[in-house]
Amino acid sequence: MQPSTLIQELEQLIAIPSHEDCTPILHYLEKRLDFLRWERQDAGKQVGGQPQYNLIHLDPAKPFIVNTHVDTVPPLGMVDPFRPRREEDRIYGRGAVDTKGLLAALTIALEACHRTYGQIPVSVAFTVDEENTSAAGSAALARLLGPDHCVLVLEPSNGHICTRQAGALEFEVRSYGTPRHAALFHRGPHPIRTLMAYLQAAENALQRPLNVLSFQGGWDHYATPPEARALVEVIIPADQQWEPAEEVLQQLARTMFRGEVMYRRVDAENPLDFGHHAGVTLLEEAYTEALGRRPQYDTMPSWTDAANFSKVGASCVIFGFGDLARAHGPEEHITVAELVDTARVLYRLFTILIHSSFRIPERRNPM
Repeated sequence: MQPSTLIQELEQLIAIPSHEDCTPILHYLEKRLDFLRWERQDAGKQVGGQPQYNLIHLDPAKPFIVNTHVDTVPPLGMVDPFRPRREEDRIYGRGAVDTKGLLAALTIALEACHRTYGQIPVSVAFTVDEENTSAAGSAALARLLGPDHCVLVLEPSNGHICTRQAGALEFEVRSYGTPRHAALFHRGPHPIRTLMAYLQAAENALQRPLNVLSFQGGWDHYATPPEARALVEVIIPADQQWEPAEEVLQQLARTMFRGEVMYRRVDAENPLDFGHHAGVTLLEEAYTEALGRRPQYDTMPSWTDAANFSKVGASCVIFGFGDLARAHGPEEHITVAELVDTARVLYRLFTILIHSSFRIPERRNPM
């Protein structure tokens, strides 16, 4: 698994846009990994009239599944997002770190394993729609899974093994007012100022920062606006629940702001603890043997498809080299070392599985 081979594979994947219709990249992967018996699972949605599907190789005799999503966010201001470029040890392009770099590493590791051993000891599932709130791909795949499965979800986790996933409370707040001459803005409710004050009060009450996803209000006229709206997220740490945070937010709207702020929950999910199961032990062993050092454990700070798999009882673990902070931005990239390390760990995992009798025993909590 030479670095040049991994770079070439990643560049090929970046050059295939997958922020809308994912069928072109799935066509490529189906042909690229033609030694696997692929099935197309309908994801229940269409993009531009094109049905979207998951590409899956699920073998009942191989309960360990490696999964990653193939969709990316849109360009979002990135220049030439589908023309990969290399600068020193970094490869730039949309999806480079989330998650086409990991997909490239998986592809090369699978190919190397098949070439060496003539077999693949895992099931593989490429899902769509992860970057959308519907997450239709993993929801569809979850219908085929259960407690007898272990899913390694490839996401950029800085190379840490994540046995937990943070929760989140996403909410919308609105404020209204009667337009008046802007020079006299202080004479009555000002929706923008009201929401700004509410969000600051919420941060103080919750004792944590809020992630303001969007803030809308105002116009080009010299008059106070009639309405303001904000879409906001609260990250819920692994040892907490979202319901107490929502009570604080609702209480603020009712009392301190006396009905001037309208609160509405958009989505909520509590943190997940996947436990320390056999799949985690195998991944730790593969990491240690491949890289000569023990891995660190962490909590994944963002929602992943593991949430849907966990709901049906599948054992999950999240892993992948690369910094999530680089994802979705105009300078998205992954380093050559991160590509190589991911591929080495995956290949070692496959060789361990070939020589073991893997099963899913009862989970235990992480130490």
